[in-house]
Amino acid sequence: MKKISMVVLLGLFLANAGIAQTALRRAESDLEVLTENKESTEPGKLSFGLKAGYSRFTIAGAGVKEFSGGEQPSSLAGYYLGLELCTKLSRHWGFKHELSILQKGAVLKREEEGYPAFDSKYKNAYLDIAPFSLTFQLEGLQLFLGPYAGVLLSSSIQRKNESGEIYTDKSIFGDAKQTGNYTQKLDAGLLAGLGYEFKNGINIQAKYTQGLAPLIEHTERNEGQWKIYNRGFSVSLGYTLFGKR
Repeated sequence: MKKISMVVLLGLFLANAGIAQTALRRAESDLEVLTENKESTEPGKLSFGLKAGYSRFTIAGAGVKEFSGGEQPSSLAGYYLGLELCTKLSRHWGFKHELSILQKGAVLKREEEGYPAFDSKYKNAYLDIAPFSLTFQLEGLQLFLGPYAGVLLSSSIQRKNESGEIYTDKSIFGDAKQTGNYTQKLDAGLLAGLGYEFKNGINIQAKYTQGLAPLIEHTERNEGQWKIYNRGFSVSLGYTLFGKR
């Protein structure tokens, strides 16, 4: 009987030890999860990354047909390069700050004297800054909305010379001597986008941009300045260098 009691007590001791060990492991696992969640929702947490991709823009507004030879312009494909800094406010909310270089513009229908209308590429390169896009994040999914402002870096349009050959005219960028018919040096508007970031730091993003500042300075026009604005989207592939989710 004594041996049986010793065996039972030993069995109970081992069983309790196993239960205690299992409970301890579970508690440690729960603590790790809580720590991770605390880190991911810590206010002020920063992440920084690079991205590059494809842009496709056109122009829109009441003066578009007049600028494009009486026809609607088509979209122009271009490039997109960006730096992105994200600030965490809570588990789901934050701010996205972005600096990018991208191409905007359109394919116009130009009419030169003595020649039929032809496709003319109107290309503009901008340095855009999106200072604070409000971001909602659910796991890796991101939705964001905010303002942007852009500085014109270069501008060109295709024309035809006297021989009928197409050439690139950069005078549309404008200088101090011109009183009109050149591209405005500043752009501004709103943007909205959707993105997804994987845990390894790779992310994909699509963004729509609507300009609100008139694109062409046309002070010589009796009817006033053309109401023409940038409009388009960009798609990018990026990588978060630090602050991965």
